[in-house]
Amino acid sequence: MPVYNGESTIEKTLVGLLVQSKKFDELIVIDDGSKDRSVERLKNFLDGRMDYNLIQNEKRLGLAAGYNRGIKSAKGDLIVTLHQDIILEKDSLEKLVEPFHDKKVVAASHIVSHPLEVWNKYNFWQKSFFGRLAGKDFSGIDGKFDAFRKSALEKAGLFDDKHFHTAGEDGDMVFKLKKMGKIADTEARIIHLHKVDPNFSWKDIVHKQAQYSEAQGVLLALGRIRNLETFGRSFFRELMLLALVVPYLNIVSLISIALYSFLYTKIIFEKNYKDKRIFILSLFNIFLLFVSSFYSLRGFIYGKQRI
Repeated sequence: MPVYNGESTIEKTLVGLLVQSKKFDELIVIDDGSKDRSVERLKNFLDGRMDYNLIQNEKRLGLAAGYNRGIKSAKGDLIVTLHQDIILEKDSLEKLVEPFHDKKVVAASHIVSHPLEVWNKYNFWQKSFFGRLAGKDFSGIDGKFDAFRKSALEKAGLFDDKHFHTAGEDGDMVFKLKKMGKIADTEARIIHLHKVDPNFSWKDIVHKQAQYSEAQGVLLALGRIRNLETFGRSFFRELMLLALVVPYLNIVSLISIALYSFLYTKIIFEKNYKDKRIFILSLFNIFLLFVSSFYSLRGFIYGKQRI
């Protein structure tokens, strides 16, 4: 479990570990240079309740490097990645590892929920960032709660911490694992809390969009995006802007951008219509198109995530 400044959510995650119908064989926590009371809260909660191995990085190394330190220390044949801001159901682990009875399965994914009651606790800008997720379920491997055969991870060279720092390492690993065997979708359910940050601002949205877009550019540069469907899903923002300079497509693009500027944060317009900031939200969403395009291009050119 990688940890970085997670004091507001980590105890709820740890509670879920203690009540699992199938117990974890070992818990490895990698503190990536937290500056808050994450480690203190972890120790206060777990000491005397569960054995754990705490690895502390002197400086922040990033998510991929954190995973790798934990994998190298693990003794078991199955590795479960776990984020610091999720709530597990009692049978989440049991359902997650069940497919590994099939020797062809190399990894298993979860279903993550983003409840509206959690989203409602965010401030305006944090609501804007997570609005497209609110009230919805998503499945797939993203590191929040996934299982892997350790042998498959080792064969893949572990998570790529050379090219990825804060995002993209999961997509890169999925690409490699699909060549080795099956990736099973499971009914293991979790709830994503995410840190409620009253100081979350539009600048944080720009930073996170830059991180994700740069990672997508790196994935493209490394040849991890190879079909049109995945390409379109990953770079639809860039494609909308590019279409502006293409004859006959520019009108369609303008309409698409106008619709996108509203629909991307539709829930904000519906539930926070009294907030005066909604008048600039559409323009901000359009600005994010340019942020996304710049950083995805930078990631593609440099072939390495730099933020």
